Formats: sequence, C-alpha cells, structure tokens
Amino acid sequence: MIKKNVYGLTNGNVYGIDQFIGEIEHWNKGIGTLLVTSMVQFLIENKKADRVVMDPQTSNTRAIRCYEKCGFKKVKLLQNREFHEGEYKDCWFMEYYEKSI
Repeated sequence: MIKKNVYGLTNGNVYGIDQFIGEIEHWNKGIGTLLVTSMVQFLIENKKADRVVMDPQTSNTRAIRCYEKCGFKKVKLLQNREFHEGEYKDCWFMEYYEKSI
C-alpha cells in the first residue's frame, strides 16, 4: 500500500492501480495497454482522479514500457519495496497526471 504523504501526494484525488497479465499467450496483443488506458480514463472521468500511481518492480521492463506508453512517468526508485520470491525487490514509483490527457 502506498502512503500518499511519503511520496508527496498530500493534495488531490489519487488512485493506485495494479494489474497482472500472467498468461504468456496473451502478451503482445495490446491487452495491457487497453487495460491501463481504460482504467485511467475511468478513474479520471468517473472518480475525478487527479493522479493515478503504481509501483512495478524495476525488473518488469515489459510492464514499465506499457505504462510509459500509456503516459505514466517514473518518479522515484523505491529500494527494497516489495518482498517477492524470498527477497526484497526494487520498484519504480510511477505516476500519471490528469493534465497529460
């Protein structure tokens, strides 16, 4: 869980999202891009989000490319953010500003 004040998100209506497309046969079909852009659009239009944030592992380059394609920007490296498969992994704190639509 991202604590808003730790990352300078004290103002505005901020939503965090997380998604997972685990089945390899569904990769490279635009599903991730459609999912992320649709969710961001929904949050902005229906929930009046000012920002949407996420924190993918730095090693997940496929996901990070997708998120950047959808307008997310890397904001801050979060060292040892997530415990995964027996060890702590670094993550990127990424952010989408409503103004970038």
